[in-house]
Amino acid sequence: MDTVVLGAWLLTAALGAHLATVWIRHGGLRQREPGVTRLPLWLVIGHVSLAVAGLAAWSVYLLGGIRSTAWAACGAVLVVAALGFMMLLRWLPSSGRHSQHTGTAERHFPLAGVVAHGMSAGATVLLVVLVVVFRRA
Repeated sequence: MDTVVLGAWLLTAALGAHLATVWIRHGGLRQREPGVTRLPLWLVIGHVSLAVAGLAAWSVYLLGGIRSTAWAACGAVLVVAALGFMMLLRWLPSSGRHSQHTGTAERHFPLAGVVAHGMSAGATVLLVVLVVVFRRA
């Protein structure tokens, strides 16, 4: 089951990398002024950094069997999910102050890519939590 979690996490990371590529290609790194983008740089970088750190912790758990790294990965993936959900809510169309900026980088995200990343992420979070909580020492 541990390697299934790794596979789910790697799939989620690949889908996220695709979204990050779209975001960067359409100027996401250059949109730093408040009100220009719905996805501030701190949110994107925090989401990606913690996801990579959690994946690294899970890999250490798989390689060394160190239980505390599995718990660290679990904590990281829960925070990553919260940040991702925040990004999703900010990405959804609205009539707020960001709505007049039609040229934002995140407007280029393919809906299928966002849905696939979110579904894969949800499965990953569920699997990580189940493995960590129900695994016998």
